Order: sequence, then structure tokens, then C-alpha cells
Amino acid sequence: MKINFIAPEITRTGGMNIIFQYANRLHDRGHDVIVYTPVIPFNLHKNRLKWYYFKYQIKSLLKWLTAGKNKLPSNIYPYKFRIKFVPVMHNMFVRDADASIATSWPTSYPVYHFGSSKGRKYYLIQDYEIWNSNKKLVDKSYTLPLKRIVCSKHMQNLLKERFGSDSKLIYIGLDRSRFYNENKVYNDPPVISFQDHSLANKNVEGAIYIAIKLKNEYPGLRFQAFGVKKYHELPDFIVFTENPDDKTLTQIYSTTDIFLFSSKYEGFGSPPSEAMACKSAIVANRVAAIPEYSEHMKNAIHTDPDDIDGLYKGAKLLIDNPELIKQLSEAAYVHIREFMNWDKSVIEFENYISK
Repeated sequence: MKINFIAPEITRTGGMNIIFQYANRLHDRGHDVIVYTPVIPFNLHKNRLKWYYFKYQIKSLLKWLTAGKNKLPSNIYPYKFRIKFVPVMHNMFVRDADASIATSWPTSYPVYHFGSSKGRKYYLIQDYEIWNSNKKLVDKSYTLPLKRIVCSKHMQNLLKERFGSDSKLIYIGLDRSRFYNENKVYNDPPVISFQDHSLANKNVEGAIYIAIKLKNEYPGLRFQAFGVKKYHELPDFIVFTENPDDKTLTQIYSTTDIFLFSSKYEGFGSPPSEAMACKSAIVANRVAAIPEYSEHMKNAIHTDPDDIDGLYKGAKLLIDNPELIKQLSEAAYVHIREFMNWDKSVIEFENYISK
């Protein structure tokens, strides 16, 4: 099949990783895959006239014009397929294909307007993208006549209950070549990690609050955080790694004993699954797909997202019971590698978009 993925921009984010995983694996299965992205990234923000975003678009255009042959960021995920920049996402700039797939709410509209020659139309929905976005347009995108694909029951239920929209559930996989830990070394005292992020729903302030509270009670604890960049002021005792590559991220997870996930809302919630695959014990808010791919007190500790001290209590339970860290992390390692299988996911995805 000729398959077109329509991306809002090319960045190193969790959502983009999912797109690249599908595109790479479909390419490996013999399909002709192109990821299209506009020269000027789609405006995801509430106010289309915001000066800072206008400057960002101009900066993106100038960077693209002066980049020479290599128009892509240096730190993007590995890829085997073709990537094409287009002036605007329009019929005349996108090839005819068997399937065209929107990958975010701004790309759903051009895919909807594509002519029939661009193939069957799909909408890969990873999250309810109302963060920093035009909610009316986001909501409307879920009612467009596109075949919707979601990655969690949480998102499937949300689309059905709020918009009456059906969707196909296909769980994403886990890259076992990136996330693994065959020789786990547990630390005493434990090392605790979390992700820094720009979005408010990630509740990074909550993770920082927990870290400070735990450090005061257990001075010997070590903490580390990572993110595309440092978005929050972190206490000096937290070691921060900016924009880690695959090897470094795996190392962070592998040296982590307790991974905190303080997010209050997600479409899926990948970081805890990655941490589980590296034998970290997770203490995670019960949001999105967390209760779908992990089980409380069997291979994880789940907490109420409205109770910030729940994370603290969960982490404290593990700190006071080192054997429980080993028990949960070992069980998590076995479970997550079985539950999240890219080979299975891509075959299911391939079968669905071929109809």
C-alpha cells in the first residue's frame, strides 16, 4: 500500500515516536510510506494571532529556508521512510495513496478535505488535545467522517461518551530494543525519577512537591529528572538530563528504582510503561491507560490523581519496603513486555487501514 501520514511538525516527542514506530514498521512490511509535514508548523494554540506563535512560525520558516539539504532536527527518532515538507497541506502537494492518516487534530481537517485519490481516510488519536488548543476545533475534529484509531480504552470511551464517535482500539507497542534491563541493580537508598514537561496537565509541580517532601524525610534519597528541556525550577538535589537520546533515556530508567508519574490527564501515558520495561517500580496516578497496562499492588502502585499525597504515600511505602520495589519491578518487567507488543500492534493497524 501507499500510505501517507500527515504530521503537524517533526519533533522528538512521545506522540511523534508513535507515528515513527508505525511508519517504520509498515515500511519494513513492504509498504510505501511518506510522512508529510508543513514547512510552517500548524498553529496548535488557542489564539491564532498570538505574537509569540507568529514569531515561532517565522523562525521555523527561516530555519527551513537556511537549513540546506538537511531540513530535519538533529535529534529526531530513527526513520526508514520518506519525510516530505510541503508549503501547505493540500491535495496538490500530497501524492495519491491507498490511505492517508491524520495524526493530530489540526491535520484531521486537511485529511478530511483530501480528494478520493488520496485513499481511505483515518485519524490516529493519541490524546484529547485540548491543552493549549482551540477546544471547539478539537472537539469538532472527533466528529469528522474519518475512521478513528485510538490507543487506549480511556480514549475510546471518551470519544463515544462525549461525541458519539466510534473508534478502533489498537494498543501501541513498546520498543524492546530501546527499553530493557536484563541486569537490574537496585540502589540503597532508592533513586527516584520523573519527567519534566511544559504542559500543565502533567502536574510536574506535584512531582517536585513530592520530591522535596521525601528528601526532607529521607535525606539520603537521590533524584533525577529528564525532559526535552527544563521547564520548571528544580531543587539542586535533582539531577536533570536535557533532551536525552535513546541510550541515555534507557540508562535513566534502568538506574531508577521508583518512577513517579504525577500527570492528571493523559491519552495513554507512555513513560510509566517505558520505566516498567527497564525494571523500575512505578507510582502512578490512575489516569488514561495506566490501569489498562498495569495492576495496583501486582506490578505497580496506583494513586488518586486528586490526592497529591497519594503519590507521596506510594513512594514512601516502597522506600520503607525495598523488597516490594523488587517484587513490583520484576513483575512489571515481565507483564509490560507481553502486553505492549509492536509486532502485534502494527499487524492490527495494517489490517485496519487496508479496509
